[in-house]
Amino acid sequence: MTAATRAPGADPCAAGARASEARVRRGFALAALALVVLVAACGGSVNPSLPNGAGCATDIRAPGAFPNLEALLPLGMIEASPTTVDSGANCSRASLGTYTGHGIGELRFAGATWDHGDGEGTVVAVFTTPQAGQPALEATWVEEFYTAGAVAGRTIDDVKTSRPVMRGAGQVFRLEAINNLSLQTVVIWPAGPYVRVVIVATNVEPNASRADHDQRVETAVEVAAAVPVQ
Repeated sequence: MTAATRAPGADPCAAGARASEARVRRGFALAALALVVLVAACGGSVNPSLPNGAGCATDIRAPGAFPNLEALLPLGMIEASPTTVDSGANCSRASLGTYTGHGIGELRFAGATWDHGDGEGTVVAVFTTPQAGQPALEATWVEEFYTAGAVAGRTIDDVKTSRPVMRGAGQVFRLEAINNLSLQTVVIWPAGPYVRVVIVATNVEPNASRADHDQRVETAVEVAAAVPVQ
């Protein structure tokens, strides 16, 4: 693993998660990644309608906003249904963050959250850009977004990245960090015209099991990768 440096005093939401800072401190899974993801979908109005081909003027997020994207999310995780499922689009510069440097003016997403309680949880998300007038989303841009947010976080330490091979997904980008007393892992990989993201947050306690955390990550990646991309 290679560790990234952290910028002291920087806005923890500089990469686009300003609206959900308090929840991010409790764990990415409870952040408005739903978000997204921990994360890219924070903030914005809840507006379930966005006509195809019409650029969005404001961030939106709501259950059923983009059913085609929500269909790419797993409906279960170890026999448990997600706590919440929603989708939307980020259009403001504040929420897009580093994506604007790649010519992206609208980022669409869907996210499913498994809330395990007490700040612990798992998020599975999928991202894409509209075809008309937008560059195709690249996994490295999503990696850049999450890395920038972690490095800028005032409460985030020990940021490490690697590129392991994980079952179901193949080679992935993996970011790990300590956010207050939360161990958080972000896994990113391409899936056709989409980019998949898995986020797992567990509490750091004397009796906490790192093996259990890693198993949650492995399970979430495998389950997410098993959903076919159409």
